[in-house]
Amino acid sequence: MRLRYIPNILSVIRILMVPLFIYLFFYYYERQIYLSLYVFLLAGITDIADGYLARKCNWITNAGKLLDPLADKMMQCAVLVCFALKNFIPWWIAAMYMGKELFMICGALIVLKKIKVTVKSNWYGKCMTAVFYAIAFAVFIIKLFALTMSGIVYFILFASALILAMGTTALYIIDTLRINAEVRKSKKKIGDN
Repeated sequence: MRLRYIPNILSVIRILMVPLFIYLFFYYYERQIYLSLYVFLLAGITDIADGYLARKCNWITNAGKLLDPLADKMMQCAVLVCFALKNFIPWWIAAMYMGKELFMICGALIVLKKIKVTVKSNWYGKCMTAVFYAIAFAVFIIKLFALTMSGIVYFILFASALILAMGTTALYIIDTLRINAEVRKSKKKIGDN
């Protein structure tokens, strides 16, 4: 096995954690919700580890550029669906967030097919993921210690995350348009020569 694929393997492991998280969340919700919290935190740790290894060791691959954000999006959507089913957040917040993620995946695939460039994650995407993990972790802690919290607090937390997510989507669109313009410009230069 080549070491440079370790980040990709970690991303695949994270993808495989999604059904495990869902199972543990619902099966052990009343008795041992901390089990799903552990899987959620382990997914966050592997996300940090694969990103660190990819950048530090220059183990960045095109597959990794797709797998890493896919794993993030899958876990985030799983958490949102679980939280919505337990009425922590309104369904429309979960639906809007998942729609945004679907839009991002489709957009990345179109860019990859059209201009043969893989859109990589940026600092604002990483910040958004960190904010999401922090908010979801707070909800787990509230549930784990049976703290009473108004539904409006959950709404404010996740509505804020949704607004930030929409902002990061706008930044990704701007970056994609810039990359597309650069690719067209370089193709034109090559054609002129």
